[in-house]
Amino acid sequence: MSVRAGSVRTVVFNGAGAGTGLTSLVALVEDGHVVAEKLMAGRGASEHFAPAIRELLTQNNWTMPPDRVVAVIGPGSFTGLRSSLSLAAGLAAGWNCPTIGVTLGAAIRATLARPDAVCVSIARRGRVFVDPPHGPVTASQTADLDPTGWACVTGDAVSEKTGWPCPVLPCEAPYALDIVQAAQGVPPGPLMPLYVDPPEAKPPAAGLRPAPL
Repeated sequence: MSVRAGSVRTVVFNGAGAGTGLTSLVALVEDGHVVAEKLMAGRGASEHFAPAIRELLTQNNWTMPPDRVVAVIGPGSFTGLRSSLSLAAGLAAGWNCPTIGVTLGAAIRATLARPDAVCVSIARRGRVFVDPPHGPVTASQTADLDPTGWACVTGDAVSEKTGWPCPVLPCEAPYALDIVQAAQGVPPGPLMPLYVDPPEAKPPAAGLRPAPL
């Protein structure tokens, strides 16, 4: 594949769906066109991010560093996010290119062309993550969820609640171009997983072991 002068090349990662009902992916995008895309589903998806991106880069002769790496930062699968974002950040460091992170809700809104949609995704223990068009992503018990004033709702948790007072949109896993579109206007920054909930792991009661000498 020849690269045109002045073309913008993007490597895209979405690991938020690994282990859930949504699809994960890695992709190569150039100037608004998908050069190659690998879709992955199921709990084992996180194991295939590195082989998949290696395969896409090799098959499409992307030997020069891309201009940026764009990735979905969550909320989503704990393992999928850590695997995809660690790989994305490591490759970007090696390529010396910027990284841009977008939330899963922002990517789904771009997919549906509904910037006013609130995205609700499944969390644990009868809870959902709420990703609004504006403001931070939060977590709520499904029974306590208050959709008053929402323009519309989407996400893989819409079936957890009945009687929505707003239109319910179909939940579609975002594809590479949707993720790139969601990144427009987002400043570059570190790819930090968006977990929403505080970590459940606690330091040992006796303290951490000393660093090796």
